[in-house]
Amino acid sequence: MGCATTVTASGVFAGSASAASTTDAEGELPPQPPEAVAGWSAARGGYGNTAAVGSDHGFGDGFNLDALEVDWTSDAGGLPVVDDGIVYLSVEGAVHALDAADGSLEWQSEDVGASEPPTVAYGTVFVSGERGVTALDAANGDVRWQTSVSDADTDSDTDETTISPPTVAFERVYVYADGGLSAIDCETGEIDWRRDSVTVTVGDPWEEQDEVDRTIEGGVAATDERVFALAEAGTIVGLDPLTGEQRLTIDTYYYYLYDLVATDERVFVRTESEEVAAYDSATGEREEGWGGGIRRLAVRGETLVFVTRYELVAIDLESGDERWSVGKYSHSIGDPVIACNAVLVSFGVQGGEYENSLVAFDLDDGVEQWVFSRTESAFVGGECVVADRTIYIDDGGLTAIRANEDERDEGDEEAAGDAGDDERGETDETDDSDSNTAAEVQDEPNETEEGGETDTQNESDGSKTDGEQRILYTLRTMWSWVA
Repeated sequence: MGCATTVTASGVFAGSASAASTTDAEGELPPQPPEAVAGWSAARGGYGNTAAVGSDHGFGDGFNLDALEVDWTSDAGGLPVVDDGIVYLSVEGAVHALDAADGSLEWQSEDVGASEPPTVAYGTVFVSGERGVTALDAANGDVRWQTSVSDADTDSDTDETTISPPTVAFERVYVYADGGLSAIDCETGEIDWRRDSVTVTVGDPWEEQDEVDRTIEGGVAATDERVFALAEAGTIVGLDPLTGEQRLTIDTYYYYLYDLVATDERVFVRTESEEVAAYDSATGEREEGWGGGIRRLAVRGETLVFVTRYELVAIDLESGDERWSVGKYSHSIGDPVIACNAVLVSFGVQGGEYENSLVAFDLDDGVEQWVFSRTESAFVGGECVVADRTIYIDDGGLTAIRANEDERDEGDEEAAGDAGDDERGETDETDDSDSNTAAEVQDEPNETEEGGETDTQNESDGSKTDGEQRILYTLRTMWSWVA
């Protein structure tokens, strides 16, 4: 909100920011993990912390809102990550893997000191905690390796007091712990590099300037070219993924930064003044800022969504203008998640109109799409996870909410059967119960398809079509989400 921005490359003052002030990563970068684009693979969705999934792994076509219901629950609390039909979560130092179909336990690891949500990538589950970073075989939970990320300058094997969830990209695990950022080889568990601080040039360009070191303080996110982290005194740093070399430094002129989110176009942070600021991820130029009272955010494409103390707000990133807002609510509004063309937000016991509910709003215009009330629950958690057409919430245990697939499949079969009957104009069998159904709906208006007969004629000829069910199915289809 009117703050100046200084951009440096490799610690050298760069004046006005430009593309020339950055350096490409050394060497060809390894491919990103396929899990990062195939589901909810990390604590905030993926390595960019965007809290968003697209149509293939959110809801997609044909999502039946009328059939939304609790599918299964588990006593294991916390929010999971999901990949290839398996739900992974940290439980009392161990990692549990549940079958996404019914919540049954697939495997449970030994106690590995897990304290943060896991990340799944390259067929491996990575988890951080009091024993550093542990890699588990995603198929059976066997420990592949365990690496301490204590300060490299000490011989202490004491537990880390502060550690971030693993960010996995470029075939490396990036984790902040014990005052530094470490990059660990995903295959071997060896530490490739560790960085404790970055160099920033301070002072006005027309005066004598100084170079100072600023300690890295966490907040790890990645794009397809860089790894970003937060450093002290309001600094954002972009590092070479393979070497840890300093490639881009943004002095935001804020003091405290939180909730780093990175895309290939922009880097977002929340500030101590409860604003959100956006910077070009290639040049570091400040693009825009929004405030105030902002909590966590979600980003998909050219849309930024965040919650304030009382409102849910969507921003058009191309113009920087507010696209829509809805509210006013209460302090118990949760963190936003973007799934396809919807924004999901949970509300707690003081959620006003939406108390104890999970609500979806249209991403384009903010129109309410549906409300899922959890009347039997004392509280709906502040976050949710969306993967493979399923919503996961933490309300004291893990709850999976999805559309009843049996009802949806049955409706699809009925629709296909109707189409076949209309083409033939008749069926091969006669059923008394179907005749009764036809009599019950004979006062309903019927349409005659070209070259065929009316629904009533078909039913009197013995069709198995249930007119009422067809109407319901049509209405449901009209209200389905289309990504």
